[in-house]
Amino acid sequence: MRTDAVASGRKPRLAVLTGAGISAPSGLPVYRGDNGLWDRNPDIAKLTTASRWHGRAQQAWEHWNELRQASSLARPNPAHEALAAAETCFDVRIATQNVDGLHARAGSRHVTDLHGSVFHTRCSARACHARHGAWFDESLHENVPTCPHCGRIARPDVVLFGERLPARKMRTSIDAARHADVWIAIGTSGTVFPAAGLIDHCRPGTLRALVNTQPWADNPSPFEREVLGDAAVVLPDLLGELHDAVS
Repeated sequence: MRTDAVASGRKPRLAVLTGAGISAPSGLPVYRGDNGLWDRNPDIAKLTTASRWHGRAQQAWEHWNELRQASSLARPNPAHEALAAAETCFDVRIATQNVDGLHARAGSRHVTDLHGSVFHTRCSARACHARHGAWFDESLHENVPTCPHCGRIARPDVVLFGERLPARKMRTSIDAARHADVWIAIGTSGTVFPAAGLIDHCRPGTLRALVNTQPWADNPSPFEREVLGDAAVVLPDLLGELHDAVS
């Protein structure tokens, strides 16, 4: 497959969407699927929904503390490392639904955290957050923390259900999909929008690939390549194959 990259002498452009499945080999839980958090504890859905967590702030912070601690202890696995190493031969842009920071810790330089970061805290008041932004915070809070600016309840700077993804981050990710020679979805079910809709912004001729434990529900499949399995095992070789295919 001859691409514009070959004609111009530039690196092929690789746009990536990642979900919880890429971090599962690092020991972090997934929310959906086999043994997912929501299957094991349906109440977690209430703690991660924008309109429902305020009345359960202590419980919500207990959940977020667990996720923050687990993310802090986790280490990038071979899938994260393969994407970082791919920057030697691809122009890589990653949009991740994860909040664990593992892509950046693996060395990837262009990462858009669509759902925010569990290591940042913000005011729960929209106007205060818009004015002051979030702050870096690795602490495990025994008591519900408060905003240093206005004293209201604080929360992690993550996108909860019922909230919109930041427009700037979506524009960045859409732009990456539009210019990609290769677009890959890794460890994501394809059911969470608008992130799952990024594939629809790919140009005709973009090589689209899926790395996941199961196929997406779309019929017919939107992917030219589907590799089912553990991302930490299959992704490194697949990236080499995809580079050969567009070079």
